[in-house]
Amino acid sequence: MKPNLDLNVYSMTGFGSAEVNSTACKLTLQLKSVNSRFLDLSFKIPEELATHESLIRDSIFTRVKRGKIECKISWQSTQSVSDNAPQINTEALQQVLDLQSQILKQDSSAQPMSITALLNWPGVLPSSHGATSALAQVQASEMESVTHTAISALLASRAAEGAHLSNTLNERLDAIATIIAELRVQLPELLAHQENKLRERLLKAIDAQKADVAIATSAIPAEELIERIRQEASLTAIRIDVAEELDRLDGHIASARKILKNGGSIGKKLDFLMQEFNREANTLGSKSASLLQTQASMDLKLIIEQMREQVQNIE
Repeated sequence: MKPNLDLNVYSMTGFGSAEVNSTACKLTLQLKSVNSRFLDLSFKIPEELATHESLIRDSIFTRVKRGKIECKISWQSTQSVSDNAPQINTEALQQVLDLQSQILKQDSSAQPMSITALLNWPGVLPSSHGATSALAQVQASEMESVTHTAISALLASRAAEGAHLSNTLNERLDAIATIIAELRVQLPELLAHQENKLRERLLKAIDAQKADVAIATSAIPAEELIERIRQEASLTAIRIDVAEELDRLDGHIASARKILKNGGSIGKKLDFLMQEFNREANTLGSKSASLLQTQASMDLKLIIEQMREQVQNIE
């Protein structure tokens, strides 16, 4: 497997355009991309350039991995008016004039056709003459050149937005790391607090047993009661200990930073990682033994949701 040599992080939102001066016209090719799970292309190009669509499509598929991309081509003639003037079909025009002459002879009330009507008569002027003539001269090499330049501009736009997203995601990873570090410092205190609460329950239970003379003969021995409470304390400590979750979150942070650093087509990898982040944050909440830990879980889920929304825009 070849190593990824593209260290850029690409957004799926971007715009790129390029121009080329052909023999008879100037072409402008525009590429606009937005979010999409896959690579989806649509074209708005003159019919005369439809033969170049496969060239454009192949070029985009070679360099872009994901996104909904619209390709639009506009053109402007560079020919002089005389060069671009349509050639009248004199034979067809004469046939129309002969037909008109016969009608005028037979019907004195009939009106002769206007110049516009004559020129619009089918066959007198070739349809779309200007476009057909100018666009027909566009060479494949010219289309390949303008397509390559437009894609490069699109990728530069997506890379600039991707760099901004990468910086923002790293800042949020820093925020998650800060929350984890604070929880690690407070975790021993939280566990000790829970142990003290259980010890108080133990002492109260023993005192209640000694005081209840009526059931003294059937009461649980003090040693057995102490052992049961100790077992409960151990099980509770295991249940509320979130050290493993914090370790896994640290691991996810390291993985996310590495993915962002490597760049390339990383959107789906990050999206999966966001699910893992969220799973650990939910576990922290379910194991919470204090308001502080509950708040930390809520803060984590908020940050993770913000990251997930931004990851949706990464290629």
